[in-house]
Amino acid sequence: MNAGEPMNLCHARCGDILRITRMRETGSSSKRLRELGFCETAEVCKVADHGVCLCLLMGSRVAIGRDLARDVFVERVA
Repeated sequence: MNAGEPMNLCHARCGDILRITRMRETGSSSKRLRELGFCETAEVCKVADHGVCLCLLMGSRVAIGRDLARDVFVERVA
């Protein structure tokens, strides 16, 4: 995928710097993601993908399930 091409967090490569472009509104799930710091324009780095999606977000490591990661759409920062 090229820089600026939207994808969900599950499809992003580990080590890429990403910008959140939008989130699928899924009721309580999207509310919980926002409480963790996943919101539009935030930058995130996907660290690992082993059953859960481990991300570096605002200086903290945050792990979310793959089902939640599918609801977070990102683009690679050039």
